Amino acid sequence: GVLVEFTCKAPRASLPTEWALCGERDERLGVLKVSTFALVIVPGDGQLVASAGCGMRLFEALEAGAIPVVLGDHSQAAVHQHIRWSEAAIVVPKPRITELHFLLRSLSDSDLLNMRRQGRFLWEAYFSTAESVLSTVLASVRTSLQVPAAPIREEHAREIPHKAGKLAGTDANLADNGDLDLGPVETEPPYASPRFLRNFTYTASDVYRAWNRAPGPFHLFPHTPLDPVLPSEAKFLGSGTGFRPIGGGTGGSGKEFQAALGGNVPREQFTVVMLTYEREEVLMNSLERLNGLPYLNKVVVVWNSPKPPSDDLLWPDIGLPIVVVHTEKNSLNNRFLPWDAVETEAILSIDDDAHLRHDEIMFGFRVWREARDRIVGFPGRFHAWDLNHQSWLYNSNYSCELSMVLTGAAFFHKYYAYLYSYVMPMAIRDMVDEYINCEDIAMNFLVSHITRKPPIKVTSRWTFRCPGCPQALSHDDSHFHERHKCINFFVKVYGYMPLLYTQFRVDSVLFKTRLPHDKTKCFKFI
Repeated sequence: GVLVEFTCKAPRASLPTEWALCGERDERLGVLKVSTFALVIVPGDGQLVASAGCGMRLFEALEAGAIPVVLGDHSQAAVHQHIRWSEAAIVVPKPRITELHFLLRSLSDSDLLNMRRQGRFLWEAYFSTAESVLSTVLASVRTSLQVPAAPIREEHAREIPHKAGKLAGTDANLADNGDLDLGPVETEPPYASPRFLRNFTYTASDVYRAWNRAPGPFHLFPHTPLDPVLPSEAKFLGSGTGFRPIGGGTGGSGKEFQAALGGNVPREQFTVVMLTYEREEVLMNSLERLNGLPYLNKVVVVWNSPKPPSDDLLWPDIGLPIVVVHTEKNSLNNRFLPWDAVETEAILSIDDDAHLRHDEIMFGFRVWREARDRIVGFPGRFHAWDLNHQSWLYNSNYSCELSMVLTGAAFFHKYYAYLYSYVMPMAIRDMVDEYINCEDIAMNFLVSHITRKPPIKVTSRWTFRCPGCPQALSHDDSHFHERHKCINFFVKVYGYMPLLYTQFRVDSVLFKTRLPHDKTKCFKFI
């Protein structure tokens, strides 16, 4: 339907050639919240490129999630030289007003959703508060002057001193390499991923074009070079993920599978980030199993307990650094803090009771290198709509379809740690702390929201807990009820359901993995 009001209650002062704003702000927002489109008529004066009333209508539409339909093409929206307004608003010349109905009907549901999401993002990031408006203005000036943004901060890892004990791997019962090949053997010592700031000779137009042609994680919501909040300018875009024309092949038939890891970054390692809470024996066994794992840079143990480790605790010597990080409070959000001790782009987030073989970890690393903007992990889960209660449900049953991968055993890019900790709405992290649950769901929501892609599940595993370990929080009866609540709350925060379904799974055919007979019908191989 179309809402047209012919009376103007309490009109605000406006320019002679401009349509006045009518009614109170709350009344206008109430109408916009149930609207798909919002008509914004620009002033009739062709010499006027912007006005307060026109800008107010535009920002109120973005705030309410309606798509602004700007009638008149001679005006200019805020920061138009850096923001691609065509992705959030529709601009129609006034002579084509008779075609407006047909133009709007031609938009698909997916186009409408993308425009509403993009518009809401622009409002939240750049125009929602006085502070964000000031940051936007400063970022616009900085970009015009070709001054790079300051790198985003990292969380300082306050290390807990600990004593190393015997060399790991001497106990035959802990040898857990599997009977499969791990791929090319690495003999180099630990090295960090390359990090450098943007080249000062980049111009704004160069950056703009690069962002729009780059694949994968570069297509984030801003679509602009402003970005005063995100760490992309200092860490992600310039860290060897899209600009280096490096291949793994050598001509002819290319490198054999066992001679290269795949992907376009020839030298790379990953960091294991392991969250733990007062399970020292379980933790020590898990650390010992990492001994001899190829391409491992270091292990960062996030010590979530207020009590320090036992004085007589002997930590295994795995030949690589083990950094034990002290946390301010017991929070599952600590798993995703961008610790400065993590010097690699690839992070393997793993629980202290996760039991994965080396060949499984290496296969997951291979897959992540081919899909660096995705969460790549082992246990898959999915969400479902409950028709009876009109709400979302969390489901952990065996299924050929999934929409989440548990971060108790998953690879992701460090870039998402910055977004989770500094950009994602605080209300989500607060709920994680309240329930001591759902941080993995929150990360899946975030990555799917940013990339509009589902995660990737690898191998036939559906669980990863070690046998005989003490019970974890996930065994509590209230665990799943809380996860139902989390999903529905996160949907309210995002304004839509960002999770995407997939039946695509990657299995290690070349590793000759034995597949259970009851699950082979679910797998799609590559």
